[in-house]
Amino acid sequence: MVSRGVTSLADIARALSTTPQAVSNWKSRDQVPYHIIAKINKIIPSDNTAQTSDKPLSALPVSSQASLIASEEDTISLSDILLTIAEQLKVIILTTFISVFITFTYVQFIQVPQYVSSATVLLPPIGGGNSALSVLASQMGVSVPTDNQADLSSPSLFPELLKSRTFAEKILDKKFYTKEFGKKLSLLAILTHGENPPAFSRDTLVTKALAPLGAMLNFEQDAPPSTFSEIRVTASEPIFAKELAEETLAELEALNRFYKSKTVNEKTSFISNRIASVENDLEASEKTLKEFNERNRQISSPALLLDQSRLERDVEIQKGIYLTLKQQFELVKIEEVQKASIVQVLDKPQIPLSPSNINLRLSIVLAGIVGIALGVIIGFIRSYADNSDMDERKKLRRVKHFFKKKIKDIILDRRISGIVSIFLMIGLPFYLGHQSKIPVFFGMYSAKYMLLNTVYVLTLFFFLGLFIHLTRKKS
Repeated sequence: MVSRGVTSLADIARALSTTPQAVSNWKSRDQVPYHIIAKINKIIPSDNTAQTSDKPLSALPVSSQASLIASEEDTISLSDILLTIAEQLKVIILTTFISVFITFTYVQFIQVPQYVSSATVLLPPIGGGNSALSVLASQMGVSVPTDNQADLSSPSLFPELLKSRTFAEKILDKKFYTKEFGKKLSLLAILTHGENPPAFSRDTLVTKALAPLGAMLNFEQDAPPSTFSEIRVTASEPIFAKELAEETLAELEALNRFYKSKTVNEKTSFISNRIASVENDLEASEKTLKEFNERNRQISSPALLLDQSRLERDVEIQKGIYLTLKQQFELVKIEEVQKASIVQVLDKPQIPLSPSNINLRLSIVLAGIVGIALGVIIGFIRSYADNSDMDERKKLRRVKHFFKKKIKDIILDRRISGIVSIFLMIGLPFYLGHQSKIPVFFGMYSAKYMLLNTVYVLTLFFFLGLFIHLTRKKS
């Protein structure tokens, strides 16, 4: 560049379309950006680089130093990365501090703690509850069918029972003490209206409480062949979580016993009626056979032998049905005696000592890592923006200018505001005429839908007023 009359830092900056401060920074760091090196290589002839290669690096001008550095180094070195990090250290530290501060404040003071109390239970597989009954029946000479059908009395259906409305209606009537209200309230009141008088019917309140209740209760089953399961209850207070877990387990066992008793009673009633009917038929068949034998003491005719065989067969059939029903009736009576739940509790619910969703140390460590990573990214972006050449800066300024201009044009364009207003006016009857399933305001809208309609109407007024203003301004 000396042959071209470029000797000072200002001349170098002018030739490279950058600032003298940037050239001074390159000189002090003995580092030149690669896009500048590429531009220098186009300016300096190849023989000029060969001539200056024999001189000491300190004796060469900055432009020649850049050419030599470009010939020796083609990739970003570790020193470049460390230098950029050192330059942007304030940004990295500030970003890390903001991330850690926000995380600590949220976890320590804002985040609602959640306590988990669980009970580990042993559920028998389908059909496993009849093993003792089968042994007892076999000792009596009665065979029990081995195929089992799962019904509502089966403990394997506990996960479905836990999500059912029937279970919810029973557990929601239980009363619990919470520090939030300072007295005992039903679970339905705790999850819905609190101490205030209810504004809806019980069915509506139960429907609203199903979602938060489902989030509080969870049933986790181990994979086969293990038969252990865990009932987990999540609540905002530890004692409340323990008591709710105990009531949940007790109510599940009560439902199990209820459906089991209901099934047994239905079987008992049906079999009793069938035994009475079959017993009458058997007595009638025996009486008919008895009268036939009394009338025909000596049977020699083939027709009489055939009638006797037919009557004896009817008696045997009725006797077989009667014996089968008697056996089933005895089995049902044995099953009726077993009124206790076949669910075995291994670990009862305990009061949790600490919240399950708050881990201050882990949160701070993760926030620190995220803050450092974000700070490094922001630092590299700032470093690129500061060290870019004039062309890059002009492009960034043009991008910024176009963004501002286009956003302004969108807001001040009469056609856009008019089109948006027309579409919003067309959709207004649909939004205002929609009725929520659980209305709160005006007997029509829920809280969320009321907020949506408010934003919708304000947006319509804004674009409509903007359209009228621009129309008047243009005219």
